[in-house]
Amino acid sequence: MDYIKKDALSGELIPVLLGLSQEVNETAHRMYREYGVVSHVFCEKIPLALRLSLCMKFHLIRHTADERLMTQALYDFADQLGNAEVILYLIPCTEEYANFVWNHCEDLEGKFVIASKEEMYRVWFGEEFPLPSGKEISHG
Repeated sequence: MDYIKKDALSGELIPVLLGLSQEVNETAHRMYREYGVVSHVFCEKIPLALRLSLCMKFHLIRHTADERLMTQALYDFADQLGNAEVILYLIPCTEEYANFVWNHCEDLEGKFVIASKEEMYRVWFGEEFPLPSGKEISHG
């Protein structure tokens, strides 16, 4: 992952998206359009249609990986940036990953800025969209 250091600029926002969903695709494209940043997506597989996306870099995590391995993968990613003064903005994009983040919030806050529930919705759907009433994520 040496290429990460070369891509990161001091003070840059680096979106770290967890999971594979429509929200990941929309969020990565929105972040690229609005801020010119590439999102790093941690997921189980890379869909063929997204393999050549210019706004996403994928990091494969097996679905069978337990939470300890996922936490370690995120820490390893953060450590690859070394002393670069970047903001790692962690955005879970599925209910499963949102619950993972809430369960490990204290551990992850040392390296990541974690999107709140309201911020997740704003980032997923854009400021122009109201909070969807049918979509609920538990906050464990």
